[in-house]
Amino acid sequence: MLRKKILWHLSIILTVYSIEHAIQAQRDERFITQEDLQELISETQKEQCGIELSSDDLQEIRSVNPKASWTFIVYMAADNNLHYFAWKNLKQMEQIGSNANVSIVVQLNTPGHLNPTKRYIIKKGRRLLVQDDDSPTEKLNSGLPLTLINSVEWAVTHYPADNYALILWNHGTGAIDPMFARTVNPCDLFYVNPTDNKLTLDRGISYLTLIYQEAMKALHGDNKRGICFDDTFKSYMSNHDLEYVLQQIRDKILNGKKLSLICFDACLMSMIEVASVCKRYADYFVTSQEVVYGTGWRYDMVLEPFQRGTMTPKQFASHIVLSYEQAYHKLINDYTLSALDLAYIESLEQNVHAVAALLCEALQFQQGRNVADIIRKCKSTQYCTCFDEPSYIDLAHFYQNLQQHIQHISLKDKIKEQDVRNALQAELQKGLSLFPLLVVENKVGQKLRKAQGISIYFPEHTIAHNYLKSPFALQSQWGQLLTKYILG
Repeated sequence: MLRKKILWHLSIILTVYSIEHAIQAQRDERFITQEDLQELISETQKEQCGIELSSDDLQEIRSVNPKASWTFIVYMAADNNLHYFAWKNLKQMEQIGSNANVSIVVQLNTPGHLNPTKRYIIKKGRRLLVQDDDSPTEKLNSGLPLTLINSVEWAVTHYPADNYALILWNHGTGAIDPMFARTVNPCDLFYVNPTDNKLTLDRGISYLTLIYQEAMKALHGDNKRGICFDDTFKSYMSNHDLEYVLQQIRDKILNGKKLSLICFDACLMSMIEVASVCKRYADYFVTSQEVVYGTGWRYDMVLEPFQRGTMTPKQFASHIVLSYEQAYHKLINDYTLSALDLAYIESLEQNVHAVAALLCEALQFQQGRNVADIIRKCKSTQYCTCFDEPSYIDLAHFYQNLQQHIQHISLKDKIKEQDVRNALQAELQKGLSLFPLLVVENKVGQKLRKAQGISIYFPEHTIAHNYLKSPFALQSQWGQLLTKYILG
């Protein structure tokens, strides 16, 4: 018992030390001030010691509460070196707090083997640590689907609502499930541009390549490690896991009803491949095409309208995007956030399938490497909007580039050439007409002005080991296009 108590106190000291030194190493005063730093350290110390709850607080936690318009569920998988931003985001939520319009519920995982997973009800100016028979008493694996399912089930049971928003707070790698349960801190990817004093992404190396390099360093004993999605359990949730979780939430917890919003406060997740996973389980989808700076969303801005009333799902999705722009447009050159109406994803998938099939046909009958060269130019970093992972390209911008080069397509059979040109023109136009319906809100930084809300995976040299097994690639011709383009 004494050994356990000593280890517990040691974990507090190490957690505080890691917060202080991690933030000092890479903080920007515009995001984390010295006062913020001291407050976050104080929050951690206070959290470890526990906060005594009143009898009214305990009654609320253990009861089924009156139905609200919204329940805002934040799954904070912060068992990594983003955890100090989790405390800042929690304080932002406390500025608004739960009320008759919204219940704010958080499940938080932070570093430390002896640091149990915690659930909170966010009130104005404070947060209640949930201590009931269903509460975690030990550290849970935030990369395990069951952990997320149980978290949502608890929130829905105790805080019923007309609408549910699920926010997955963590790192993201978009369409590609990495080979290693490891990623990098997005703060390390930015530098201060001296011309305008804004943060700018360093695009000298691709995001997925950097993850691989950091993983290799860790395997060879280098202490300068990247980030695990769950650092304690060395795990992460794959896109297949995500689909399983969302299906369980819809079918078992919400009795066949969809989530109103599925949101990712995470990097690179606004991709057709990810939206394809979510389309059957939520109405709206909010996330970023680009890397998200470590501070993530401004949750006080996100939740502020609930002080005055409620919102429809479309209004709320749009407001989240607008609040993100308000928080970052003066500070960062490379930011994106978009809100998608998932009702239109299936139509876009069918369109991508048709475009890919026509491009495959054009590649098969091309004169020399004419069509391959046109595709390469249309998707290149010079002509097409791409992101810190350059194999993730803006789908609408790619379509627009293809439209401009259709007349240059040259096939061996001139009758087929004209047929392919005409069919491709029609499908590209059909696809472009879907974007204004699909993308209900889109805000971008000045260096990403042509990013239009949704990306797609299109590598140049090799296809990621698991991509062709993804639901999107299996159900469309896109995987075959990648194979034909890369392998010839």
